Amino acid sequence: MSVITTTLPNIQNVKFTQSEMVINLSNNRFFTVPLNEFPKIQALTHSEREDFEIIDDTNLSFLAIDDIYSVNELIGIK
Repeated sequence: MSVITTTLPNIQNVKFTQSEMVINLSNNRFFTVPLNEFPKIQALTHSEREDFEIIDDTNLSFLAIDDIYSVNELIGIK
């Protein structure tokens, strides 16, 4: 019996447009996420959006809000 393990891609960087969040992952993929899918992030000012931390390479946190977003959640995997 073989066991298949999967590794989450790491978040390399995050950039913002006026209506989208662009997530650069370690597997050379980019995901564009509409900000309206994450109302708390959408409500942040431009400078608050830029004030984020990547935690353990797979989670995103903004200093202005208490939520932590996993890479799965950001790219739409539930």
